[in-house]
Amino acid sequence: MTDVRGSSISPSSIASDEAQPQRPPQPAWRWLLRYAEEIITGLLLAVMLGSVGLGVFCRFVLGQPLSWTEEVVLICMVWLCFLGASVVTKHNEHILIDFFIALAPQRVAHAMKIFCLVVITGVLVVLLWQGILLLEVTQDVQTIALGIPTMYMYAAIPVSAFLMLIHNTRNLLSAIRS
Repeated sequence: MTDVRGSSISPSSIASDEAQPQRPPQPAWRWLLRYAEEIITGLLLAVMLGSVGLGVFCRFVLGQPLSWTEEVVLICMVWLCFLGASVVTKHNEHILIDFFIALAPQRVAHAMKIFCLVVITGVLVVLLWQGILLLEVTQDVQTIALGIPTMYMYAAIPVSAFLMLIHNTRNLLSAIRS
């Protein structure tokens, strides 16, 4: 006997399907919280593309350029880059050159990985600290077209550094345990 997918059905396969416990569905807020960085990054990309499209349309079709679209694109691009780095850190998918790690014995390679994660943690702490100092300096400087403080654009640095610090610490603890 076969099912809809063409797989054979036997009493043992039915029993194994029933033996697996079903996880209760997660609430929507948990999913949103788990993928918040990815969702915000996608929204920033959509706003950026929409602003570019609107700017091009108004400039070349209507003949009336909008002054604020470039600043919106710039702010979105800064946030997109930094949050994108945080997403990549979250999934541990940064580009790396593993030539020496591949040549080293397994224990040495593992120690090198832990060392790199510790160094990255130190860099992120400095980035967080300097990002907070940058916010203090730029809080009174306003953008030309939008008239908002530039600290909202530069806030991407400490926010993303903090998120990357959380993800990198998780990656470091996972590497130490393994």
